[in-house]
Amino acid sequence: MTNYSCRAAWLPPRATLGCRLPGDGSVTLFDISDVLTAWEIDPAPTIGIGVAGFAYLAALRRVRSPQSRKGWPRGRLAAFGAGLLVLLVAIDGPPDYFAPSSFTAHMVQHLLIQLVAAPLLLLGGPIGLLLRANPPWLPRRTLGRALRSRAVRVISDPRITFTLFAVIVVGSHLTPLYNLALERDWVHQLEHVAYLLTALLFWWPAIGVDPAPHRPSYPVRMLYLLLIMPVMAFLGIAIADAGRVLYPYYAAHPPPWGASALSDQGLAGTLMWESGMLTVVPALGIILLRWLDTDARDQARRDAAPLREAARRREAGGGIGPAPPTGPPNLAERR
Repeated sequence: MTNYSCRAAWLPPRATLGCRLPGDGSVTLFDISDVLTAWEIDPAPTIGIGVAGFAYLAALRRVRSPQSRKGWPRGRLAAFGAGLLVLLVAIDGPPDYFAPSSFTAHMVQHLLIQLVAAPLLLLGGPIGLLLRANPPWLPRRTLGRALRSRAVRVISDPRITFTLFAVIVVGSHLTPLYNLALERDWVHQLEHVAYLLTALLFWWPAIGVDPAPHRPSYPVRMLYLLLIMPVMAFLGIAIADAGRVLYPYYAAHPPPWGASALSDQGLAGTLMWESGMLTVVPALGIILLRWLDTDARDQARRDAAPLREAARRREAGGGIGPAPPTGPPNLAERR
């Protein structure tokens, strides 16, 4: 990373990639290499990400063993790996590096956790994989009992998951908790845990890949996702249109690239406002396609049912009898 000799003394040590020029007070902009190399490893969450990846691969190895008749879709493996990678970038990469001096970078970090990493992890089907793998450290019977428990049924109810997600997102940004998380690292870590857990719960009934106590219909899933968009828009507008800096910490620590704390806050609010559309709309499209595919498969099964029944009757009668109709009836049959 470039070693600047004129770092501003008031900026946090981990967010001073620019330097103030003497005289005019402007800030030199760092190049893209400085951004890409702005990484700082946080041990605890990084180890957690590694453990999650190792557990997934261990379960995958059991599913793909010679004793298993079916493998595991590569798309789910790719989705889970991408989710872990996004989570790693959000926790250890540039968004976290610049978060102490840029509300925009902080917002990007949280949006990556809630709207990108969480749905990707669930698209990987970790619960279904564990049920099929039946690992000794989490037997199928134990996991199945947990999924059927009253606590999981309550916490996974779509009304509860929606409320938890909305309350955590809005409450953490519009209360002093956000500024406290900037000043206390342990509060910041707890904030990330809350964001990830509530996001996983929120996307669980919508994704519909893993077994769950509640399986909403496809129309309900689409309505469920549509309703979160006004929440994100409200919060984004409230942040972007605020006439003052909402968090005293950022008022004292503006971005190192020369933007004011208020303009940086406006950009962060705009990202929050538009993120709902950029992430929820593609998710709605995926759910709609899965809905159409499910309907097509159900119709195909219904159409094939009479043919299977006729074949079964012929077999029971020794193979004697007319073959089932395979085309439209002729004129004599219609008469």
